[in-house]
Amino acid sequence: MGQKFLEKALLSLKRAMGRANPRCREKMIRNLVINEMVRGQAQRNWITEQLGYEIPLSLVVSPTMRCPLRCYGCYSAEYARDSDLDYETFDRTLTEAKSLGSYFIVVSGGEPLIYDGIFDLLKKHDDIWFQVYTSGVTLNDKTVEKLADLGNVMPCISVEGFEAETDKRRGSGHFKRLLAAFARLRDKGIPFGFSATATRENNEVITSDDFVSFYAQQGAVLGWYFQYMPIGRDPAMELVPTPEQRLERMNRLLELRDKHDILLADFWNDGPLVGGCIAGGRRYLHINNAADVEPCVFCQLSTDNLHEKSLLETLRTSPLLASIRKRQPYSDNYLRPCMIIDNPEVLKEVIEEAKPRETCRGGAFRLISDLRPNLLTYASRWKDLSDPVWQEKYAALYRKPILDAHALSESHAREHPVSAAGG
Repeated sequence: MGQKFLEKALLSLKRAMGRANPRCREKMIRNLVINEMVRGQAQRNWITEQLGYEIPLSLVVSPTMRCPLRCYGCYSAEYARDSDLDYETFDRTLTEAKSLGSYFIVVSGGEPLIYDGIFDLLKKHDDIWFQVYTSGVTLNDKTVEKLADLGNVMPCISVEGFEAETDKRRGSGHFKRLLAAFARLRDKGIPFGFSATATRENNEVITSDDFVSFYAQQGAVLGWYFQYMPIGRDPAMELVPTPEQRLERMNRLLELRDKHDILLADFWNDGPLVGGCIAGGRRYLHINNAADVEPCVFCQLSTDNLHEKSLLETLRTSPLLASIRKRQPYSDNYLRPCMIIDNPEVLKEVIEEAKPRETCRGGAFRLISDLRPNLLTYASRWKDLSDPVWQEKYAALYRKPILDAHALSESHAREHPVSAAGG
């Protein structure tokens, strides 16, 4: 599985370079290949060896939670301009990320392209390869022209399916705006991808051949699949795909990768590719609009803030990150990587031990209170479905990597004992 995915990734990279304008092609080679994959990886390996724990290869930063859309179930419209991450902290964080060997930065939100100063930062840090998750609502002629001139930004545009599903979620006429945005990106030679969140309502649509073919024909070179998570103040468990739907999505994506000229990745079902959960600083971190350091975008908890300490100091001293790292991998079945929906007992242990605070205006503690029975039921069913698949297809291949991962976690637990007072 890993070798086939790597081959597909390299083919997609080659295809993206072939479609890119000269500026984007130059930045893909210099920033993504040389800085991130070669120089950055060597730098991260050296720092990891000196410190004894992994340095994240990527950061996700959400500088604003504001968004001009009013999508059902989303709370971004409630945020105001004064809630944005300050420019100085964002700038400093990008500089420090590079000093640690991280040249691949994901910018999310909210709608990140409405953040004041975003284009100044993208230009100032022109040695970074940025992937920007966007609704596409801002991808007008002026914005796309700026992205073409920069060359170091790959937009990943959120879709819900086809026109009916997308307009139902994001407003009438939004799908047609996206088609216009795709055309602008193609015309300017800017590589782009799509981002799809699977719910109980659209899981089958976004895993269909027609869906993948359509967006590949639009010019997307990659597609990210997420799973709706019951987070925030008003989580909807009824939107979480059933374990059976998740299994179907996993099987379908394996088929779709072989059939279509587009790289597809699923953050929940591709655990074997990355050794389980990558959060908590092991492979990535999330920095929200208040400069809180969160284990991942969906784990809205924190013991650390970049207004108070540096990124490196956070990696070294964070009680929350330490508590997570010593438990990774949470399961020897990498098809059950997530501590929220696959291993909810781990999430409860981490919260009780590290004593984090809630971020994003609260709601995270519901995962270990009134939502806990639902999550335990979900996790139990997913275990029943995924364990046989793991044993049949993956267990023998991953025996040594799992032993090595446990040894690393035990070493980290000895060297970095959790202290809730550090938050």
